[in-house]
Amino acid sequence: MAAMALDCARETRRIASFIRRVVRDASAEGVVVGLSGGIDSAVTGALCVRALGRAKVIGLLMPSDHTPAEDMKDAEALARSWGIRTEEVPISKIAKGLVASAGADGSRVARANVEARVRMVILYYYANSLGYLVAGTGDRSEETLGYFCYDPLTRAVTTEGLKGMNELKAGDTVFSLDPSSCAMVEAKVDEVFKFDYDADLIHFRGRGVDLLVTPNHRMLVQASSSSPEDPAFFREAAECLRFKRILIPLATKWAGKEGLPLAIKLEFEQNQVRQNILIAIEDMMYLFGLFIGDGNATKGRVVTPVKSSLTQLEYSTAHRDKSGRFMLLSPDTFRPHMKEYPTYETYFALPDYTKEAAGKRLLEILNRYSIGYSLTRDVVRISSKAIYELFVQCGVGAHNKHIPRWLLDYPSVYLFWLLRGLKDSDATHTEDQNAYYTSSERLKDDFVELCYKIGRKATVSVRGPRQSKIRGKVVRTGPSFEICFAKKPRLQQALFNEHTCTASYSGKVWCPSVPPYENLLVERNGRYIVSGNTKGGDGQADFLPIAHLYKTQVRELGAHLGLPGSVVQKPASPQLWPGHRASDELPADYDKLDVALHCVFDLKKSPAEAASKAGLSRAVVDRVLEMHRRSEHKRKMPPSLA
Repeated sequence: MAAMALDCARETRRIASFIRRVVRDASAEGVVVGLSGGIDSAVTGALCVRALGRAKVIGLLMPSDHTPAEDMKDAEALARSWGIRTEEVPISKIAKGLVASAGADGSRVARANVEARVRMVILYYYANSLGYLVAGTGDRSEETLGYFCYDPLTRAVTTEGLKGMNELKAGDTVFSLDPSSCAMVEAKVDEVFKFDYDADLIHFRGRGVDLLVTPNHRMLVQASSSSPEDPAFFREAAECLRFKRILIPLATKWAGKEGLPLAIKLEFEQNQVRQNILIAIEDMMYLFGLFIGDGNATKGRVVTPVKSSLTQLEYSTAHRDKSGRFMLLSPDTFRPHMKEYPTYETYFALPDYTKEAAGKRLLEILNRYSIGYSLTRDVVRISSKAIYELFVQCGVGAHNKHIPRWLLDYPSVYLFWLLRGLKDSDATHTEDQNAYYTSSERLKDDFVELCYKIGRKATVSVRGPRQSKIRGKVVRTGPSFEICFAKKPRLQQALFNEHTCTASYSGKVWCPSVPPYENLLVERNGRYIVSGNTKGGDGQADFLPIAHLYKTQVRELGAHLGLPGSVVQKPASPQLWPGHRASDELPADYDKLDVALHCVFDLKKSPAEAASKAGLSRAVVDRVLEMHRRSEHKRKMPPSLA
């Protein structure tokens, strides 16, 4: 079709510019390309050489036992013509060793896919050793034509609270773990994919864990023999079943936002004395924790009698005549009347403040900064508009309490004091964990976020209405949340597989794309875990130069770049086993499939119109669209021109 025709010269310049920009932005030294002898890797390699020069491109040849000899000859010939360095790493022995170690009786496709993953491991080994990037070789036709993730009960932890499959959207901010440092970071959701799914799911269950995922879901784990500070890596959920125990990393730190003040300036007036003070962020965090747990802020009014309705200025001018002589004023001027004044009170409710550590520390902080207060048996009261406005940010009333977002932006070393204040105000203690109680759903979400930012694993349970007696008075409370959290920071969460099982499932599943880390903190039934998605596999790369081109367009560009005709016209062949060709899984050749795909996805034509344009039956087009639907996530890859 004419709409699919390329301006090959312009496209070559555009892609070359893209390659240079990606490499420059990553501060990389060059790129590594896996050369298979096929059209995609040939075009990718030629474009990289044109963009960067031959000295910055390395071609890796990774044949298996069933790779056709002519493919390797074509790859070697191309590399020689470009003048680039090549390395040959046979992969069959490595792949067979992995399969033998796994001990599972995998299918032919499962065993063959090991080779694809081995190739990616080798590419990244060379790239990471040299400070290079991996150039992916996938094209649009392949990526358009599977992958799934979480069940509908799983929700993402966002800066706006928990969001499920139908609530999470592109642009939302979630919490990821940087696998290289295990530091928690904020990341933006790129896209949310939903699928119909009819097969087994894997249910990971245990103390503090409830995760229901598809078998190809990527779990973020650490090796049992490694130090907790070692990098985390992904392992497919199905593969995790081989182990009695897997280790899930927790955040070792939260760097927070840059440039936040380490002291908070507060201007306030008490007893007609104005003060300007700087409160250290540790003390401020602790005060906020106490207030959120057991504090309240109220705005009221007092009414007092005054002798005159005139202000001082009015009085000084109103009792003189035009010549400046004093006049007698009406008695009504001095009639006593009532005048209202606003009041601003902040309360910290603490039991026996003279004995409890929380009360003692509260009074120490107030005295240190000369903040005036009054005491009753159970309450510390501060009268000040500025202090009221500071703490009213946390909400008024138990159901509305929350942690202000700007506090949660501070690094974990300061968030520790916020947690301590919350714990001292309203937490109970057992031998190995603490429990915090709140009726505010927003505070529950904020509290869990706080815990994970400082490496404290947390779980949430819902408690029903309760009745108790306080000083002989019956007090009834509504439902509340119990948040159990670890007493000390932990770097890993152990998940034992003795309770893990598979379960048949038919319904919706979903998967968020969260670049660049592709993992996020999720919740299911009050249990939290940092986990991945299904991105990756044999298509993983650092960038994709030709992912926006259909297979027929890649061939056209290859001819423009002067690639040998034998390579340009070579049938697509993943070579997962001897004689394997892409056409084994496809219902038609790419020449027709690309036309159908272009009609549906670019021109927005109906399936019937696409079938007519491509010269295919409607059944074939429907099958292609089903392949596209079931593989939607696999198309979300690293940066490309798509």
